Amino acid sequence: MASRFPLSEAPDLAAKQVMEDLMTDLWKGNRQFPIMEDDETAMLGYLAPLSYNLDVARGFFDVAKTAFHPNSVKPRNRELAVMALISVVDIPYMAYCHRRLGGRLGLTDQQCEDALSGKVPEGLNDEETAAYRLGRVLTTLAGPLDDATYRDFSTKMEKAQLVGIANIIGGYKWITLLGQLNGEDRRWTDEQ
Repeated sequence: MASRFPLSEAPDLAAKQVMEDLMTDLWKGNRQFPIMEDDETAMLGYLAPLSYNLDVARGFFDVAKTAFHPNSVKPRNRELAVMALISVVDIPYMAYCHRRLGGRLGLTDQQCEDALSGKVPEGLNDEETAAYRLGRVLTTLAGPLDDATYRDFSTKMEKAQLVGIANIIGGYKWITLLGQLNGEDRRWTDEQ
């Protein structure tokens, strides 16, 4: 499927370079997945529509760098929460990317598969299990989090981790919407 947001129509001619630089900076030069169509006519997934407003893209990546920092949320907790979100929404490119990222953080192939399919992976500690469950809860939350659920999560992780995961899920809900706006294609399902 062709991107709905080709770089040739982007309002800023520097969109490709700016987006590549932002992703390189976010991942400290160590990207583990493609961000550009093979023919370089468009960015992939959520990056394509984000490339149409570079001021927003810069702001998003500034927030992402802070939210991704280990002081904001532990990397495995972050990844498990993101996989929980992916298990709820249909966004194959994101699933493809995070399967690879999970492996880099020591999650087994089976743990990644379980997490991405909506099942709590085996072999996690209590905090990691709570991070995964919290990711699913926050993804579908349509009103205030009830006291009993909050108490359950707050006994398994520090409040700073709860807030860090909420920030991550909020950011990923945003980029999920952008990916869906771009009309995600099925090719990423085959590459998982």
